[in-house]
Amino acid sequence: MPRVARHGLSPAVARGPSLGGCVVRAAVSPRRGGCVLLAALALGGCGGQSAPPKPPPVGIGKAAAVHLRALARIGASNGQTRAAGTRGYRESVAYVADRLRAAGYRVRLQELPFPVFRERSKPRLETGGRQIPATTLTYSPPGSVRAPLARVGRGCRAGDFEGARGRIAVAERGLCTFRVKARLAQAAGARGLLVADRGSASPPRGSLIRPGIRIPAVGVGAAGLALRGEARLVVDTVEGTRRTRNVIAERRGKPARSVAMVGAHLDSVREGPGINGNASGVAATLALAERLRDRRGLRFGFWGAEELGLYGSRGYVASLSGPERRRVAGYINLDMVGSPNAVRYVYGEGRVGEALQQALRARRLAFDEIEIGASSDHAPFEDAGIAAGGVYSGGEERKTARQARAYGGRAGRPLDPCYHRRCDTLDRVDQKVLAELADAAGRALLQIAG
Repeated sequence: MPRVARHGLSPAVARGPSLGGCVVRAAVSPRRGGCVLLAALALGGCGGQSAPPKPPPVGIGKAAAVHLRALARIGASNGQTRAAGTRGYRESVAYVADRLRAAGYRVRLQELPFPVFRERSKPRLETGGRQIPATTLTYSPPGSVRAPLARVGRGCRAGDFEGARGRIAVAERGLCTFRVKARLAQAAGARGLLVADRGSASPPRGSLIRPGIRIPAVGVGAAGLALRGEARLVVDTVEGTRRTRNVIAERRGKPARSVAMVGAHLDSVREGPGINGNASGVAATLALAERLRDRRGLRFGFWGAEELGLYGSRGYVASLSGPERRRVAGYINLDMVGSPNAVRYVYGEGRVGEALQQALRARRLAFDEIEIGASSDHAPFEDAGIAAGGVYSGGEERKTARQARAYGGRAGRPLDPCYHRRCDTLDRVDQKVLAELADAAGRALLQIAG
């Protein structure tokens, strides 16, 4: 999920947990890759809620588990990756398309270009005779620079970069995306960029979203904020363009006047098989499609190259005409819904967010509300004026004591310690949470469809 953590957006906002409709506010500070979350506690019920629609048939969790195992096998047989542009991704597309056709859907494979990024070797950052741990920001160009360092604060305004010309800028993570920092650094004449995460000893992973930046850019841990003097920065990367595929499915026959959509991104990061992120969302979406095959007015989307910058969902929404966009009554996004130390998060406003909250309340399941910005596949729909939201079980954020009391699990630990790593495998997925969130998505989808 290129969510808040991946693009460096900050802050996100959460409110929760909720079992009813009355809210009592309390503050907590879980982190999502450097993003502060503010929470409010909601308990009890206020009444006045209309009854949710009849849920999809039981057994959604078992059906999702079948698909989860299949996608895990695909990842395992392809070097533990299902990243866009790889054989693992192509086999994932084939599996999903075949299951949808078998369920009687009309399936469309939508081809879209996406930029390719590959790191040929790890970055090198040296200063004062020692090497500093660093990670290359996705879509950083290659480069070798030796120059003095210049602190630029957050690096979110042009004025922050006064005095950075000819230097390697050091910006603190937060408030704006990595790409914004890099563009401002480049415009100011900086020769390179370090983005330092004050809240972590480890370098952050992040993305410049797309190619186009001309100076090398890396992430560093909190120690980067104390660096002084001259540094040498070497980034060794390759860029290019390839094509990926979305999978879109809808019931055969006369189109309904309006459609409710649910979707999930089908690709993983290159570093791992992406079973929670995001085979879990794919498995839930595919299980819903099979269970709701007889319902008109539903559409299912599986997006390519999300991990590289939402290319699949952006391309799909851009391909819709004005009347086609107006036909979409709402979009539900399923991205990471089986985290091992889970919190049930809901995001989105209007009819979609309300439908998801109502579905969880119907089963008396606690949840936190969260705002995640333009960090997953709901964003292109929102940008096009389509009501959108989703459910999410957590990534790099650390579980607070309050959340541990509400949801179980371990306080102080990441909600998914294997987020974007090779260890994001089948045995790490909480399939009970996956089933709960898939069921909520199904109930909400039917409510939106009317």
